[in-house]
Amino acid sequence: MYSFLRQTAEHIYQTYADRLSDLCIVLPTRRATLYFKNALAQAAPTGIWSPQIYSMEDFVCNMANVEVLEPLHLQLDLYDLLLRVDPKLDFDQFVGWSATLLEDFSRLDMELVDAHKVFEYVSEAKALERWDPGKPGSSAPTPNVKQYFQLWANLEQTYHALQAHLKQNKQAYTGMAFRMVANRIKDIAGSEQGPYRYLFVGLNALSRAEQKIIQTLLEAGKSEVFFDSDDYYMAPEADKRAGHFLKRYKAKWPLPQWNWQQNLLLSDAKEINAIGVANASMQGKIAGQLLREIRQQDPAAEIAIILPDETLLLPVLHSISDEVTDYNVTMGLSFKGTPLFNLIDLLFEVHLTGVVQPTDTGYKVNRYHHLAVTKLLQHPFLRRYEQYLNSIAEREADLDLFQHVLDEMVARNSVLLTAEELIKLGREHPMFITLFRTWNDCTDLIDTLYQLVDALGRIYRVETENPIETEYLYILYTIVKRLDTLFDCREHKISVRSFKKFLYEQIGNTKLPFSGEPISPTQVMGMLETRALDFENLIILSVNENVLPQPKKQTSLFPYDVLRTFGLPTYAEQESITSYYFYRLLQRAKRVNLLYVLPSDTYGSGEKSRFILQLQHDLAARNPNLKFRELTAVVEQLDTKEYEPDIIIEKDGEVLEKIKQQLQYGLYPSHLNQYVNCSLQYYFSRIAKLEEVEEIDELVGADTFGTIVHQVLEDYFRPFADNALPIEKAHVEEMLANLPEKVKQEFKRGTLGNLPEQGMNLILYKVAVQLLTRYLESLISSEELPLYILHLEEKLTTDLEVLLENGERFTARIAGKADRIDLSGQTLRVIDYKTGKVEANHLKVKPEEMEESLLNDRKLDKVRQLWLYRYILAKEIQKGTLLESKILNLPKSQYQFEAGIISFRNLGAGVLTSELPFVDATGAPADFVDTSERLLKELVLHMLNPEEPIRKTNDLETCQYCPYKTICARG
Repeated sequence: MYSFLRQTAEHIYQTYADRLSDLCIVLPTRRATLYFKNALAQAAPTGIWSPQIYSMEDFVCNMANVEVLEPLHLQLDLYDLLLRVDPKLDFDQFVGWSATLLEDFSRLDMELVDAHKVFEYVSEAKALERWDPGKPGSSAPTPNVKQYFQLWANLEQTYHALQAHLKQNKQAYTGMAFRMVANRIKDIAGSEQGPYRYLFVGLNALSRAEQKIIQTLLEAGKSEVFFDSDDYYMAPEADKRAGHFLKRYKAKWPLPQWNWQQNLLLSDAKEINAIGVANASMQGKIAGQLLREIRQQDPAAEIAIILPDETLLLPVLHSISDEVTDYNVTMGLSFKGTPLFNLIDLLFEVHLTGVVQPTDTGYKVNRYHHLAVTKLLQHPFLRRYEQYLNSIAEREADLDLFQHVLDEMVARNSVLLTAEELIKLGREHPMFITLFRTWNDCTDLIDTLYQLVDALGRIYRVETENPIETEYLYILYTIVKRLDTLFDCREHKISVRSFKKFLYEQIGNTKLPFSGEPISPTQVMGMLETRALDFENLIILSVNENVLPQPKKQTSLFPYDVLRTFGLPTYAEQESITSYYFYRLLQRAKRVNLLYVLPSDTYGSGEKSRFILQLQHDLAARNPNLKFRELTAVVEQLDTKEYEPDIIIEKDGEVLEKIKQQLQYGLYPSHLNQYVNCSLQYYFSRIAKLEEVEEIDELVGADTFGTIVHQVLEDYFRPFADNALPIEKAHVEEMLANLPEKVKQEFKRGTLGNLPEQGMNLILYKVAVQLLTRYLESLISSEELPLYILHLEEKLTTDLEVLLENGERFTARIAGKADRIDLSGQTLRVIDYKTGKVEANHLKVKPEEMEESLLNDRKLDKVRQLWLYRYILAKEIQKGTLLESKILNLPKSQYQFEAGIISFRNLGAGVLTSELPFVDATGAPADFVDTSERLLKELVLHMLNPEEPIRKTNDLETCQYCPYKTICARG
């Protein structure tokens, strides 16, 4: 392939062979200078003295003869200067927009704009926005408006003060250096000293300062310019954005001739494949596969893998085959993509997202949120540190320190924890002191980072298999040391949030370099690094809208109309620049693979780039030698496994024995409902004993809420049950009087005391008070008083003898736990509290459907509960073994009995009961106890029938809230 740089190098050598060493050659990037030097060496048949070769930025900064400062120093200088005109300026607010302001200053200078006119225009434009002729006096400034306009005036003063300060110290920022060179370029052009010729190669979008520099040198006859352009976007009738800047230079610059313009895009033979992939990470694998195929066809092929989205660097590198060893990575791995940065980010999350709460002593204490703490302690770096501690532990109690803390947090349900609590849980280990001690200012934070790097460095320095982690730690140390040195000399300590802003800015600008051959035939590079370079084979990833080109966003403090008025760059110019880079890359390429992410369910995601559509519908139609194909990448499944949609567990001897043990322990209403809903759910819960993973609950859950309501009533009714005293109206009124305080005590009991008294928990507290108030008020007005409480939280049981099919006599226990057993009038009642809403129609069953549906319909769960309670009560009363109490002074036969539900969301319905209308074959009422025993015996026989396997239900509604649904692939 005859590249642009090769063509330029040969032309320069032939034209200036006698004075090569007197030339100054300027290219867009440092990467391009390496390629150009190589091309020039190939063009020269013998050894030569090399000319001066610079990137554009290095060339200007060298000519300016000043030290170009990094943004961090400039921001601090800027703040000190702004403080002179606005002593009330808050540093934490300043760091939020200082970097953007410096970029604006630099753009003003790059475009040679009069700063005074810009700031004056902004003030006048904003004044016009406020003016309303229909409202006299609308333009009178308020204090806030005055402060706003004063800000722009202060910024103008600061702009000039910053320039004066930097000039005095022979320093500059980038834009200022360009303006300085542009202002004295005439003197440079007229000087007899310096290079013989200035040659500018492969440039495109030039600022006004760059244009002035080049045009002045052209007019002085001391310059020559070489562009890389194509008829496709340079033709006068072409409306392609790629030629936006070059057309302007071609029309206005004093060029003797236009070097060069070719017709490659419309005439050269090319193969372009637009390949849709399912997701972003899959692009790396496809790129690796394409690279391997190209290298197999031509081992010496020139290939570039272009990454407009630099986050895909690691997926691409992991996908490059071991067979390809001579590739070069030009872009460097962003430090923000490393696990160590993730650890630092989690550390800030712990300290900056905590909640400040008052304590009993009145002091406010910072409490860290359990989610942030958990994520931090589970980080791979700290897990590796835990392994190191285990290896040197002398006692078993010192093992798994980090896991011990996590387990204790769950056991205590610690939603918010103080630094002292965490350090104590961590047995005051130095690492826990480092991680969780309170940060008052940046000094504490810097000390933490030093200690963290030192502690982790001790483990990774001795591990030869993980050198990259040591490199991460070293880079972090250098960044922190640099900031520490910079801020140490300042009078006021900056806040943690401000330090974080500077730290993240430095981390964002830091790359982990890769070593390799700079001009290797295979390059992995970013889009900007491709300027002036050519490759026969291209693999470009992320060719999607909002990646290539980038989204329309404006990073400037100036409004869009100000940028347009003064010719400052906007997103429109950025799109033109990206378009030129894209098409210029395609000019000499022979095989091009464009990878893009296919659309997904998310709105606006996965839209292919406009560049692909332009190639498909415009360029391919105009170039008969161009072969365009649209492909979709499909993942080939090599190893397929058959999936059995059903889970079937045969009732072998072991399983049957465990079911028997459960039935002997007690068949409770909840167990019965589980078995009716899904026998597999019953198996997981009662037989296999699979427990749900314990987690920290930040909110009072439905089960906990119900427990609190139950406990309040139990505490109120317990003295009456113990002393066999009736509850009268005056007693209920007394309960109502202290109800809010009583509920609050229950909310604070045990692990619930760790829950924050705010948000949803505060609402649930008020709901609990409201529900209990309504219940007690309804009790006062009901006919239940005087009410005798016989038992609270009582376990009810009765034995059921079943003759198994093998002739064995088996005794099952029917059981339940009653919230309350009471006596109202002559009715003995087993009462169950429900904090949810239960209505009378939920408990109604047609007599003719009773037997068939009772043990089959999952919706009759509450009916089954009342059925078991009522059956146990009836059996035990028959036997005379239950409810021995001095309250019951009448013969047992004179008491009625029933089981009922009190629904706190439906108190107007009173005690809800179910008639349980069993009927015989003729439709006449059947004996309740006999029918119940027959049904229960049939149920036990089914449960112990080895011919009926355990399997999951077909009713998917049952699975909706099942804790085991992920096991069944229904979650």
